[in-house]
Amino acid sequence: MLKFLKEYKKIPLPPIFALLFILFIRIILINQPSFKIDMNDWQAWAGRLVDVGPMKFYTPNIFADYLPFFYFFLWIVAEVFNAIFGKAAIFSTSFELYIKIISNVFDFLTGYTIFAIIKRHSPKWAAIGSILYLANPSIIFNSSVWGQIDSIPTFLLTYSLYQLEERKNIIGSSITSILSFLIKPLNVSLLPIVFLRAIRSFTIKKILIAVGFGMLVSIVISMFFFANDPILGGIKHFSAAINMYPYTSLNAYNFWALFGWWKPDTGHWFNLSYHIWGYILYAFILLIVLFSYLRRKAKIGTKLDYFASALSSFGFFLFLTRIHERHLFPVFALLIISACIFRSRMLIVSYITLAIINFINLFYSYYYYNVIYNNPMAPKNIIFDISLNYQLIFSLVSLIVFGIMLYVYFKNQKLIYEKK
Repeated sequence: MLKFLKEYKKIPLPPIFALLFILFIRIILINQPSFKIDMNDWQAWAGRLVDVGPMKFYTPNIFADYLPFFYFFLWIVAEVFNAIFGKAAIFSTSFELYIKIISNVFDFLTGYTIFAIIKRHSPKWAAIGSILYLANPSIIFNSSVWGQIDSIPTFLLTYSLYQLEERKNIIGSSITSILSFLIKPLNVSLLPIVFLRAIRSFTIKKILIAVGFGMLVSIVISMFFFANDPILGGIKHFSAAINMYPYTSLNAYNFWALFGWWKPDTGHWFNLSYHIWGYILYAFILLIVLFSYLRRKAKIGTKLDYFASALSSFGFFLFLTRIHERHLFPVFALLIISACIFRSRMLIVSYITLAIINFINLFYSYYYYNVIYNNPMAPKNIIFDISLNYQLIFSLVSLIVFGIMLYVYFKNQKLIYEKK
């Protein structure tokens, strides 16, 4: 971590003022109402963890759709809060503020990591990339208003790539990657790129040691919850949880939203379910992205790994079924890193476009479930109306942005090959 912090040199005053302004906006927004459904879950789970501890937390009659490290983290957070304010305070707005502050802290840690990565490749763009990430309205809304914890696995995911790509620390990368997975397994989309980078950069012995450390951390954490099945217990529970949402797009502006939200993915086309078609589409996209990696003579530069990761993560969001609007969250860190490393204005515009679209997407879900769901006669909101009426357009724009990203990706591959 000390080596990581040493990446930071003296930052000019304008970026510092920008960061202070972003912090001020985030603090103001923290007082807005949280997303009630999620926050009620956090509070109920936190209270249960304080009462019964992790060993008795998972039971068949308790809805808990996260993997073990999230609940381990929540348990520590709840115990600290309980020790200071008492258990009753867990169910107050104070606990909501507590969660939002933690989420914002991890946003800034991700911003730190983004700065450190970009500085290695394009020093003049490092502060720009970090500020654009922290000023992203989607990121701010998710952490400061909604009260979600996507910032935590995103930081771990980004820091894992930093350890692998920049520090060549495959063990540190493996540990932080498994921790990210054990909160939300969205980083599975990065595994093909990470695997190919590992086999090109490390010996089999080092890879096996790193995998061993990652598995050990996973087992130790899982043992707190699944003493009888620490290897597969959490995965089995999570698999059962995601099967509760057998729909194409769960309010996400992706490929499946072109046909409407919340359509059963058990429907068939050419004797295959939409769920299977989602995997086929994603596999096809992944093959396109990894085409050059699979060519024997091609040697991909480290900085292109971030771009491939961004495309794989975005493709995961666009083409798989059972995807929520918030599953786009990790793409922003990977995309802004790629945009700044390659000094691409097209990618900067793509990033800003996605940020605006995803903010509108998030606001729709937030306003619908917080206001409209319980009171259908409640006054509509202009952002809510835009989100509802332009669902098809926003989904198409998301796909167009993906196409632009692919174009820039292959263009930069060509330039790298020409230099070599």
